[in-house]
Amino acid sequence: MRAHADREGSKVSVEPGSIVPGKVVRLHDFGAFVEIAPDVTGLVHISEVHRDFVENIHAYLTEGQDVEVKVLQIKDDGRIDLSIKRAEPDWEEESAPRRASSKVDKDFNQRLRKFMHQSDMIQGEVRRRRRARQ
Repeated sequence: MRAHADREGSKVSVEPGSIVPGKVVRLHDFGAFVEIAPDVTGLVHISEVHRDFVENIHAYLTEGQDVEVKVLQIKDDGRIDLSIKRAEPDWEEESAPRRASSKVDKDFNQRLRKFMHQSDMIQGEVRRRRRARQ
């Protein structure tokens, strides 16, 4: 599906997956409305603003700010879903890093278990020595 806009005889076309420049026109607690062509506005949900958790959208965006956005989806009713974080050149889908981090997490859990076991052993030895002194 495509969204079209006419501007003085020229036609602007956006398709899902394309990265286009835009301008933030309105900010709300749930996201930002970005104009990507004259009379063509889409929504960047707050979860699509930055890789990190965004609690306050005003800390990341201002009205009138120029941004690059990726067109995620054009819905049947004409609404357009956009993303700022996915428009970044080094963006990779999150499934790949999760696989890598699961190995790191497994190593961390093994080290943590070993540490906790050693700590229990040391504390047990300290208790035995205290009792022996009394």
